[in-house]
Amino acid sequence: MTTLRRPRGNPPSPPALRKHIALILAFSVASMVGCGDDDDGTITPPPPPPVDNAPTITLTAPNGGVAYELGASVDVTWTAADDNAVTGVDLTYTARGVTSPVAISTGETGTSFSWTVPSEDLYRVRVQATARDVANQTATDASDDMFAIIHASARGYVTSAGCADCHENNYEDVLASGHPYKMNKVVDGTPPTYPFSEVPNTPVGFTWDDISWVIGGYGYKARFIDQEGYILVTGLTGVDVQYNIPRPEITDDGLPATWGAYHATDTEPKPYDCGACHTTGWQTLEENGGLHQDDLPGMAGTWEEPGIMCEECHGPGLDHVVSQASADITVDESAEACGSCHFRDSEHRIEASGGFNRHHEQYDELISAGMGILECGDCHDPHTGVRYGHAEEGGITATCESCHEDNTSNAHLVPVDCVTCHMSRATKSAVKVNEFQGDVRTHIFAINSDAVAKDAMFYEEDGKTFTNGFVTLDMVCYQCHTDPISGEGGRRARSRSRYLPIRHQESTTSSV
Repeated sequence: MTTLRRPRGNPPSPPALRKHIALILAFSVASMVGCGDDDDGTITPPPPPPVDNAPTITLTAPNGGVAYELGASVDVTWTAADDNAVTGVDLTYTARGVTSPVAISTGETGTSFSWTVPSEDLYRVRVQATARDVANQTATDASDDMFAIIHASARGYVTSAGCADCHENNYEDVLASGHPYKMNKVVDGTPPTYPFSEVPNTPVGFTWDDISWVIGGYGYKARFIDQEGYILVTGLTGVDVQYNIPRPEITDDGLPATWGAYHATDTEPKPYDCGACHTTGWQTLEENGGLHQDDLPGMAGTWEEPGIMCEECHGPGLDHVVSQASADITVDESAEACGSCHFRDSEHRIEASGGFNRHHEQYDELISAGMGILECGDCHDPHTGVRYGHAEEGGITATCESCHEDNTSNAHLVPVDCVTCHMSRATKSAVKVNEFQGDVRTHIFAINSDAVAKDAMFYEEDGKTFTNGFVTLDMVCYQCHTDPISGEGGRRARSRSRYLPIRHQESTTSSV
């Protein structure tokens, strides 16, 4: 059996042991780092591992403030960098009404991408570019400003469909009014449709295949344009070419649908040159370089959109669609804006014909009657019509009582509204009811209560007939009462005198 023995001699003292261990450790560290001693004998620790930063990216295009055509090719460009390398760039876009970003492309390794934009209208669009590196770190940049994807004409018109995306309620109100139906296309022999009326037939001797456009058809009357772009006239065709829409709300029995003459003595084709007040963005042949709408020789110009739509009053909408700024769209609430169409005479005299004011000259009626202080918008919502019940549904925003609250009663045994007398039907658009009543209410509020006949309303000047700034009593009273001389008028009891004074309860004067 072997016995283990402790070596002879004394063991190392603790200080000597510590020095021995320190030497061993120093030798080991020096072996790992090479020469680990600095000049002063200290030891340098190893450097830390390199820091991996996230990438950077700057989207350089598109940066907003413009509009792109549907389906156009748009260059998306960017610059990106990383400590090591950018492994890919993902492209997306956002837009108004889009709930989450839509992918354009993923994993792009260059600095540009040709994007074919959608073939649908998009608003408030921004492109986003996201860069990734090997550690899957990301950085994102987006267009500095919004842009739009929409079809627009060379003149900057986007049509009412572009306006409807943001202004749906106003758009719907306009569609229910008469303004959009000033011009209506006949497609493949199918007549146009209207929200509250219809034009069921063409003039005698014509079919819908012979007609290219219908002028009007909402509320009052319709006229027809042939396949060459000329308006049908009675003098040339030999038949009645104006369709008068039935008016059940006028008189106790209403007015039935009828046909009437239009330009009965014209024997030459009549070009269509009415676009300034029937279409949106009308240009004459002189303005557009000799172009004819639909290449029809009878069309004496071109338009951006048929009928009176948003941009006829608000101007071309492209800049506004892009910026969404109110400063980039026209908002003119003056009566002059409405008067650019609702007039006939450059001096704003009221033109008359056949014993009535001519239609669409309400602005002239206000001016000539001394009511130029009123703006049309004081009483009307410009987007809402007054036919087919729309007056009560918001088309009329203020009534006579709004300003004349102390002068609203009268001495009639049967109550009548203010407009019955002060806006009598002294104007004719399509047909007259009788010699004292047309089919459109006048905007001449003044009544001459002197004992004068209807002829006192009119005067001759410059070879034309004009209306004074008042209506006579027979244009007022014989809406309901019967004229004892002519036998025309309403069915109520005949007046004891040809002229009945109009009195409001708090005043004894008969002049208004």
